[in-house]
Amino acid sequence: MNKDKLTKGIGILIIIFIIINFIPTSYYLMSPGLAKELSSIITVEGGYKDQIEGSFLLTAVGSQKATVWDYIYLKAFNPAGYELELLTDQLPENINMERYLQMMADLMEESKLTAEAVALQKNGYDIQVHGGGVEIIEVLESSAAYNRLKSGDTIVEVDGQKTELASEAVDIIRKREIGDEVKLAVMRNNNKITINVETIELAEDPGKASIGILITTKNLSYDFPVKVEYKTGNIVGPSAGGMFALEIYNQLVKEDLTMGKKIAGTGTINLKGEIGEIDGVVQKILAAKKAGAEIFILPIKNQEEAKKANLNMKLVPVRTFDDVIDYLNKQKLKTAA
Repeated sequence: MNKDKLTKGIGILIIIFIIINFIPTSYYLMSPGLAKELSSIITVEGGYKDQIEGSFLLTAVGSQKATVWDYIYLKAFNPAGYELELLTDQLPENINMERYLQMMADLMEESKLTAEAVALQKNGYDIQVHGGGVEIIEVLESSAAYNRLKSGDTIVEVDGQKTELASEAVDIIRKREIGDEVKLAVMRNNNKITINVETIELAEDPGKASIGILITTKNLSYDFPVKVEYKTGNIVGPSAGGMFALEIYNQLVKEDLTMGKKIAGTGTINLKGEIGEIDGVVQKILAAKKAGAEIFILPIKNQEEAKKANLNMKLVPVRTFDDVIDYLNKQKLKTAA
């Protein structure tokens, strides 16, 4: 009889576990995602891809709807690299998931072009970049510019600096402190107006200055002398831009920068070659370690956060694309010696 009760009890526990493992919550589970070799994604026409012995890897954060079991497990054990985030904290206000993913896809396309421009310029090519300014898609209600800026407005200057690309505007604003005032020159109905907007902190982007608008580059185009093909699949967002540039550059030069190693990394890139701050650096480092990477390149602004990964991996914080190339060239010299 006791054996029957024990069997029933175990059966009930199994059923409960199965149920809570499928019941969704309002949270998303953020975890170490993929670490993918860029040689399988990028091919540079006339490049030296076949002579590269090691590999550069992009890294990404995994994201899925969290179940009740995920919630219980993470709260109880707090495993490194696993976090719970509310969907409302991930998405800008009044933006649904479908539109958000499209915005991320657009940023991915812009990051590819920017990476290509930086890598080709580093190799001595003359690159022409054309943009018609920064078009406003939507102004968030939490923005100090709400009811002052409008969808369809085009920002042509931020703090007196000409902005042809969305990434340029973001870079300037991100360098300000939260609460600072930013001066915008805006074209509206063929008239140029000036608006001062105070920066704020968005829930989905803590610690970073924003003016609470969603933007895109208007009429973006590049004149490239070399063809670069991408197979990024469903990977979205701008955070692989720096690694894209590195892979393109490495395929263009005769000497392999990888030194036969697996080198992972993350970071946005702008036309000045500056490597920008990203989210989820701990998850990305853990993904790189699992893939066998020995070196991880990251934005210098993510340096302190990256230490939380607590792994025996060489972390290389950088400010610019030139910093990355200089570091790898120095490592090559040490290896040769």
